[in-house]
Amino acid sequence: MNEPTEFLYGLTFADFVVLLVYLVGVTAIGVYTLIRVKDMEDYFMGGRRFGKVFMMFFAFGSGTSSEQAVSVVAKTWRVGLAGIWYQFLWLFSTPFYWILAPLFRRMRALTTADFFEKRFNSSVATLYCFVGIWMSITMIGATVYGSGKMVSGLTGNQLPYEYAVYAMTLMFLLYGVAGGLGAAVVTDFIQGVLTIAFSFMLLPFAISKAGGFAGLHANMPEPPIRENMFDMVASTELATKLGAEPITMFYIVMLSFNAMMSIVVQPHIMGVCAAGKTEMEGRVGFCFGNFIKRFCTIAWTFIGLACVVIYLTPERDQHYEEVARIVSTTPATVQAEASVLERFQADPENQHQLAHALDATRAMREGGANEESVYQEAYGAVDRDFADRVFGLAAHDILPGISPGLIGLLLAALLAAVMSTCDAQMMVASGLFTENIYRRFMIRNRTQKHYVQVGRLAGIVIVIASLMLNKYFKDAVHALEFFWKNAAVMGVAWWLGMFWRGYTSAGAWSSTVLGYVLIWVTEQSWFLGTFPGLAADPEAAALRISFPIQILIYLSIPAVVGIVVSLFTRRTDKQRLDEFYLCLRTPVRPGEKTIAPCTLPENPLPPETGKLINHPDIEIPRPSKVGMIGFAGAWCMVAFIIYFTKFLASYGAP
Repeated sequence: MNEPTEFLYGLTFADFVVLLVYLVGVTAIGVYTLIRVKDMEDYFMGGRRFGKVFMMFFAFGSGTSSEQAVSVVAKTWRVGLAGIWYQFLWLFSTPFYWILAPLFRRMRALTTADFFEKRFNSSVATLYCFVGIWMSITMIGATVYGSGKMVSGLTGNQLPYEYAVYAMTLMFLLYGVAGGLGAAVVTDFIQGVLTIAFSFMLLPFAISKAGGFAGLHANMPEPPIRENMFDMVASTELATKLGAEPITMFYIVMLSFNAMMSIVVQPHIMGVCAAGKTEMEGRVGFCFGNFIKRFCTIAWTFIGLACVVIYLTPERDQHYEEVARIVSTTPATVQAEASVLERFQADPENQHQLAHALDATRAMREGGANEESVYQEAYGAVDRDFADRVFGLAAHDILPGISPGLIGLLLAALLAAVMSTCDAQMMVASGLFTENIYRRFMIRNRTQKHYVQVGRLAGIVIVIASLMLNKYFKDAVHALEFFWKNAAVMGVAWWLGMFWRGYTSAGAWSSTVLGYVLIWVTEQSWFLGTFPGLAADPEAAALRISFPIQILIYLSIPAVVGIVVSLFTRRTDKQRLDEFYLCLRTPVRPGEKTIAPCTLPENPLPPETGKLINHPDIEIPRPSKVGMIGFAGAWCMVAFIIYFTKFLASYGAP
């Protein structure tokens, strides 16, 4: 069978046809939804008219992007099956989505800032606006970074990474600015289907090339190249060898805790839960839309394991010599830092990572670091870069031999994932600025059309800021961790404010500001020099804070400080709190129109009564029958996903 002829940038003519059909389709959807936008609720909430299936794919699409696939595959490439926790960190929080979704719908709000406005005051709402906009900027930046790496790999590295980033950004910016959240939800339905296809399309071909599931075990490289690749926790020895942190049970628990803190304050979650017709649409969409993502994560992880066999086994692929030479070289063969850098500079594809490697190795040399440490830092940069590109590289090497146009289809699915995530983030961030900053403090009493236009301009500025942040990231895993940290800090104020009447605005301010300060402090060299025991590897020349310990610090200390400050500062007015909690206890009537954020309609349904804890300051409602059945069912799904993952990991083992 003849291989398809290359047309442009490593793609065939059939690939470009598939891409063109996709781009024309989403453009038409954006134009159609543009015609339907009449006011701010249409633009920022899609008119709250979507059903269960659309909401499920909206939750899946807005929270799923190719950068997550890239980061999971990259981590799996380095530490094995344990890399799955870089997305499974959300697994144990997913059942709670069934309970949380109605709370967001009952807020009857356009943005999460409306929640902070009603629960505390305008100062806390304004604080959240800036925090929420920053979260969206970091998520867009991280998404575009990882996706750009994959697009470059898909084209056989013929399309420069920067060009891939700019092209993707332009596409999601155009149709998101035009149609608002309505465009985001409708296209997320289509793009969600494509993203699922993107997650599973490569899996059977990659597993087959690796020799099947039996081949994954039989052909997996032996130590010192790789070891314990089918363990769901990464050993300390393997992690140290690869310059990574071991994925222990403590690591997993802290990632899950961070996920619970961050998910409730991510700006797009209000739209994910509240853009549906009723509460049930929010429940089904938020909870089960994310379970789809968990199954995709399993596919990404096993693609990563297959890539280890494909690219690190000499009898299976020509890339072995190039990669294994770097992996297996011992520090004893390295004569000087100059020879290390010369070796890595010979590869022009690694220039972006080399910039970070050069800075790090020079600093280590000036600090008196030994030759072995310099080698490990330089090698780590190159290995991380290859890990970022390996997903796209595998697709580029495998799919053309199956059928013409498959690369184009995978690229379309990749663009779908990027666009569905980034346009939702852009919309909610521009909504925060327009509704809670511009309309409140800058220009009041203008037409709906005026504020929609301002929202569109704000979206453009937000995207530009995310592109600037993009230059900061060292690799896909670093980009993901950067987002996790920045997203979780204000979750402390959300959780305490939701269920404890005594939590004050001063407490919310103190816990949030202190959280960001602690993130910065714990990453400074003087802090790690003072507390070397908190480093991921205390013996390393360049100390890095242990990620789970950092999570514990920037979440627990601010929570304690926020509680103490609240005990000694003025409480929120009782009438304000009564109105707030009454709104949360009142179910949404089908077809109900929102008069104002966090305000009940003229003829509301009867509020639910009863509390789980009978204390005047504790506001934990008694669970409903629907809530408990769905919650229990979701935990059964969690157990099945873990069992299924372990089953696949053992399948084919001798």
